[in-house]
Formats: sequence, C-alpha cells, structure tokens
Amino acid sequence: MNKCRSEVVELPPYRALLVVDVKNFSGEKGRDHARITRHIPVILEQALIRCGLGELRERVRFEGSTGDGYFWGFDPAFLPFLLNPFLAALQDELEYQNKVNLGSDRQYLRMRVSINVGPMTDSGGNDISDGSGDARIETHRLLDSKPVRDMLTRSTSTTCVAAIISRRVYEDAIVSGYAADAPELYVPVDVEVKTYCGTAYLRVPKPSGDLLASGFTPPEPAGTGPSAEADDVEGSGSGVQQQESRSSIVGITHVQGGVGTAITGHQPQVHVGRGDQFNAPLGDGVNIIGTNRGRIRHHVNKSGDQGDGR
Repeated sequence: MNKCRSEVVELPPYRALLVVDVKNFSGEKGRDHARITRHIPVILEQALIRCGLGELRERVRFEGSTGDGYFWGFDPAFLPFLLNPFLAALQDELEYQNKVNLGSDRQYLRMRVSINVGPMTDSGGNDISDGSGDARIETHRLLDSKPVRDMLTRSTSTTCVAAIISRRVYEDAIVSGYAADAPELYVPVDVEVKTYCGTAYLRVPKPSGDLLASGFTPPEPAGTGPSAEADDVEGSGSGVQQQESRSSIVGITHVQGGVGTAITGHQPQVHVGRGDQFNAPLGDGVNIIGTNRGRIRHHVNKSGDQGDGR
C-alpha cells in the first residue's frame, strides 16, 4: 500500500465556494469571448456593491476564471450572505447590464450559480491548487446538472439567475436561519451527474415563463409516469391484460385447529390449515382451497357483491 495514502493527514479548512457560469457562452461570437470572460468578475463585484457587501470582495480567499464562468472562495462565516442578499443582487445587476450593454448581435447575459461549503485546500496565496477537494467537485457537478440548466431553459430572459445549492448549504445556512431566507424559497431536486448523486436545492430570485406556469419541477411528459403505465395495461397492443377488479371474500368451513386471518384482494393467496393442500376452481366463481383437515371456500363474486364466505 502507498505509504502516503495510509497516513493520517490534517483536514483542509472549510471554505464557502461560489461558482458561476454564463448560459450559452459558446453561442457568443468568438471575438466577444475574451470581453465576456473579463467582465464576469466585474459583474460579481458590482452585485456585491449593489447589496451593500462591497467589502466582501477583499475577503475572497481564492478565485479564478473557468473560461465561461468564475469562482470565489470565502471563509464559511460569509456563506449566508452569498445566498441572501447576493443572489437577488446578482439578478438585479445582470438585468442592468443587459439593458445598458445589449447590442443587436448580443445575447442576454444569464448565469447559473452553484454554492457549496466543505473542506478545500487554501494556501492563503490564491495558489492554482487552492479550492481543491471533493466539495469543489460537487460544486461543479451541481452547476452542470440538468435541474439548474432547466431553470434558464424553461424561463424567459427576465430570469437572469438560477442557483443551486448543496444540501449542506441548505441545512447550515437556510434551515438554521442564518441566511434569513425562507426555506420554502428553495426547491429540493435529485441530481445525478457522472458519478455524483445527491439532493440539492434550487433558488430562482425572479422566475418567469414555464417556471411560473408549471413550477420548478414540471409534471412528467405525456407517455411517462404511472398513468401512462396504466394506459399500457389497458391498450390492446400492449400484450398485457388488465386485471378485472372484483370483490372477493375468503370464507373458512370445517377447519380443525387454529384459523388464520382471512385475506381479501384481487388475487389473494390463502393457505390455512395443516397437511397437503389443493386448489380447485368451480364453474360458479368459487375456488375451493382444501387441506386434509378441512377446506377454505374462496368465493369470487363476478357481479361485484361480496360472497357469503361459506
């Protein structure tokens, strides 16, 4: 075994991590990519100033560009402020930027935001490896997940920010009350991206379009779900016959010894008694389930009325 892997090492410090990504960055003209990349951290800083948190810009532990996005690492004490009021301020700032900078050949700037907290490396000097750790990977998995992408796909350009936060952030900052944001504003979703699988929470400061009409988690498309499965059972071409719903009574006669519990249902399987057993259907809808010490009379009344159980 690798000696380094078997040794106990110190846990990295906990850091709050915010990562943003511009929607459809590749849809911008190549000549505009550099300008947008440079502009992203400026927008984030302006959002901090807009909500009265400009001093937080100087408290960033590590930061960097992802090409079509940007990330900031903070001491975890500042985590609540990244949720409230920063997310709403970022929505307002992007709306403003879209009004004053949008040209005829430019798209509206819209961002996905992922927020997490956990152990990450931090040299104190904004080293290239700072922010490394499982929590960092989880943050990017959440950012790339379908639920948060759908928030911008199913909304109009009015919605400039769609955020997704980890379960730990939700519990530590939202449920605890530190962020002073109502838990009802955050919608739980299941996330599966590559090898990551977990629960996260969506937050959209200004929903629009189908988000208002259908909610953050829309109903399943036609042709899927339990109702569709029932239709398949009823369909003539499915190869599966629907079971007829009929009432049934299980009655017991001439059984020596203890008697078990009578069971009702569509196809009850009842075997009560001792010794060899046999099942024999009769033409009147009565099944006789017998034992060598007595018999059980299973009466299926096709008219829908319950039999007498005799």
